Amino acid sequence: MKKLYVCGSFRFMHETERLERGLRKENIEYLVSKKTDIRGILGCLQRIDDADIVYIVNPEGYVGKGVAVDIGYAYAKNKPTYVMHRVDDPPVMDLISGVLSPKALIGFLKENSPTC
Repeated sequence: MKKLYVCGSFRFMHETERLERGLRKENIEYLVSKKTDIRGILGCLQRIDDADIVYIVNPEGYVGKGVAVDIGYAYAKNKPTYVMHRVDDPPVMDLISGVLSPKALIGFLKENSPTC
């Protein structure tokens, strides 16, 4: 199964934690940004390197400056990047692979996992 990196503004931690519960329930391997990571943005970039797919938790389409860096870095690394909601900034949206709800994301990951 592909490894997922989940990120988003820390103001949306409740939504991120809800997604984490769904990912754990479905046994999907994932990495996530946490406020307690002392490595800051460098830790985020390392997790992008370690992941196959990036997912942005962005209620109402909001992405902050740090998440915009994550999106650009993921794009430069050719990592497919999906968002929860469409981003209103067209240049940023051009870097996004698609829009998936958390439920659709889980279905997508399960459908696209290699069979053993």
